[in-house]
Amino acid sequence: MKIISKIFFLLFLTFSSLILSDEIIQDRNGNYFLMKDDGTFVKLPKPKPGNKYIIQKKTIEKKSKSILKQPEKKARRRTNQGIR
Repeated sequence: MKIISKIFFLLFLTFSSLILSDEIIQDRNGNYFLMKDDGTFVKLPKPKPGNKYIIQKKTIEKKSKSILKQPEKKARRRTNQGIR
């Protein structure tokens, strides 16, 4: 069982670097560009009438990590014996 998990892990590491994705970007003038992973841009032809490029909007979430952040207060319940 350990051998199988090691083989699976090695295969995962070797093939995970081969997965690359490109993004389609539209500028203000309506021109479409293909942005590759290496940072180069390739201008795409205008789509045929009735067709369009599908552009999915990304939401970028900024996680603020602060050392001085106050901890969240835990809920306290009042019982007959006092506050818990």
